[in-house]
Amino acid sequence: MLPSLIRLVPPVSSIPEPEDLFASSLGSIFTDDLRNQHGDDPNTLIVYKSSVFGEMELSVADPSGENERKKFAHYLWNAGVLMGEMVGGRGTGGVEDGESRDSGVWMREGEEDAKSGWWTGDEEEKLWSVRGEIVLELGAGVGLASIVSALAGADEVVISDYPAPELLANITRNVENNVPESLRSCLSVQGHEWGTLDSTFSKANAGRFTRILAADCLWMPHEHHNLARSMLHFLSPSTDARVFVIAGFHTGRAKLAPFFEEVVGEEGLEIEDIYEMDADGKRRRWQAERDGGTEDHGERKKWLVVSRLRRQHS
Repeated sequence: MLPSLIRLVPPVSSIPEPEDLFASSLGSIFTDDLRNQHGDDPNTLIVYKSSVFGEMELSVADPSGENERKKFAHYLWNAGVLMGEMVGGRGTGGVEDGESRDSGVWMREGEEDAKSGWWTGDEEEKLWSVRGEIVLELGAGVGLASIVSALAGADEVVISDYPAPELLANITRNVENNVPESLRSCLSVQGHEWGTLDSTFSKANAGRFTRILAADCLWMPHEHHNLARSMLHFLSPSTDARVFVIAGFHTGRAKLAPFFEEVVGEEGLEIEDIYEMDADGKRRRWQAERDGGTEDHGERKKWLVVSRLRRQHS
């Protein structure tokens, strides 16, 4: 289950209140109430446990204003956790056979691979691989998927989010804390506002990226077109280039559906594959509407939409 891959570590000096203990146990007490967001407190570490790369300690930003808080980049959402799992794969990532990492993050030779459940088989796992790719993450939040991409053998990774200094500084901290120095030269952190295609960064990187990642970026319908324009602008013209999009339904299916049903096609992209997956890896077909629009919130938040996009074929 996705939430089981996450644990929160409060500051050493903090004394947990009864409310904190109760909140941390909600998932065990109310098994139908899935925890789908992690973080918020800038003094609390989020620990993500990858079966391939070990534990990663991630901090969240402390937004300085209400406008920045509305971006919700100070959380790690389950869509971001699943994106990390999908691009991370099951193998030894960027390490060649027999190699190991001094920090212990890489899987040791002969270790058992505990991961299962996200892919239908080896072929699908390969479709989500970022090894040897040039990767851009849009709306990166804490930067988990990008960090995993670097560890998994991507040739280059650009981690982008809204150009607020505190958001970008926090991503940079997370990179420094979780990526060995020998790999950091392939990583950079950039501010990018979706749909802004005339900036120096946008013009210099048009059509460069063979993999574009977007996790939980669809909850603002008014930004759908801008997001899709950025995706198409940065996406390589190569026929193998893909955009990976994963998003949770916690803000409402109606907010997400127009992106796939309308915007993708209007902005020059097309859907290669799309389905829904719950926090345990169970799948079902994508539907723009369920239960006549009265989908139960508690059930809905367990599910994510998972998709791969590409340029429209001419």
